[in-house]
Amino acid sequence: MRYLITFTLLVFLSLTTAGLAQEDVDTLPAPPRGRISPERQIAECRRQIQQAFEADDRAEVQFWMDSLLRSENPYFIGLYWDERWLLYLWLENYTAIFTEVPSHQNIVLAEEYKFRPPKDSLFEVIDQRLYEERFALFDRINRAWLGAEERAFAALLTSYLLRLNITEEDQAAFDSQLDAFLRQYPQSRFRKFILAKMYHQPRPGDWGIGFDLQLASGEWSERLGRSFGQPLLFEIGIFILKKRWRGGGHLGIGGMNLRRTIVHQGWEWFEGDPATFVFGELAVGYLLLQKGRLQLTPLVAGGYSGITASVSEEDKYPEYYADVFRFAGGHYTAALQAEVSFNRNKNIARSSYLALNLRLGHRWLHLSEGNPAIRGHLLFVSLGYTLFGRQALR
Repeated sequence: MRYLITFTLLVFLSLTTAGLAQEDVDTLPAPPRGRISPERQIAECRRQIQQAFEADDRAEVQFWMDSLLRSENPYFIGLYWDERWLLYLWLENYTAIFTEVPSHQNIVLAEEYKFRPPKDSLFEVIDQRLYEERFALFDRINRAWLGAEERAFAALLTSYLLRLNITEEDQAAFDSQLDAFLRQYPQSRFRKFILAKMYHQPRPGDWGIGFDLQLASGEWSERLGRSFGQPLLFEIGIFILKKRWRGGGHLGIGGMNLRRTIVHQGWEWFEGDPATFVFGELAVGYLLLQKGRLQLTPLVAGGYSGITASVSEEDKYPEYYADVFRFAGGHYTAALQAEVSFNRNKNIARSSYLALNLRLGHRWLHLSEGNPAIRGHLLFVSLGYTLFGRQALR
């Protein structure tokens, strides 16, 4: 009997719980119907903007632009920056443009990681109509309640966005207008955008990096001249030009033959055998003359140099050459380098260039204090190429 009562209670509780659970399920709210995807929302807003724009309804365009911005999804682009700026110009909403221009780079960077809006003709419609109405746009800018700097920049930006400068002459004239603007407003908040985006020919900065490749020869002085023939050297250099100051490094290696036998520490280095001259130095110079395609730069340098016996052909020359005939020491150099550019640009003062270079110099050597036959200096001349890349202004 006790088991029957217990069983009856368990069945009753099970049925009651199931009923309550069913009642809870029946009273839960129905799941929401499918939401409109961001792509469809963006496509619809862009369609409404285009319709309102074609109907010349500024209030409606502004409404749908605001709607698009309010519903903006961090993963999707609603309006490209140039579409937005063209519409701002048409709406005479210059404040919005001036706010976005200084942060343009961040805007573009953010757009790279977002999904593009669906393909449509919105940009083409805006661009074509504003091109046709460009004179009215410029007139509205001139009559707008703007400062002189803002008015000048808005006109330049309109030309840039509508791509009004097609020919090389027009582009050069437009770049000159940008130059004039930056000279008049050197601290303008629009400077970064102008330098990064608006120039047809990027403006050069006041510094650049260059390379020299040269073949050199020369005459030894004093006893070096009686001991060695004329050297033939291959030289390579790298330099940085900042305004008119030049600094860099230079390496050279080459060979010559002995004119007479040299005795050192009781060992003989025989006449006619080859020798190697090698050097490395750091140089600084100042661009003294710059006229058209020609420039002249005096240089002074200090470094380390040496003369050794060439023993690459081990079977031909005595083994002791490599250990005995090694003469090295510090040196000083003074030189004058001339460069003539191959560029079409008749003035290389503010451009990158490839040039023919000629260097004349004197190298004061201190190769050995212990052997009089290795005392002397080197008067040299070198001919080669200079490749210089001036960095764009940022």
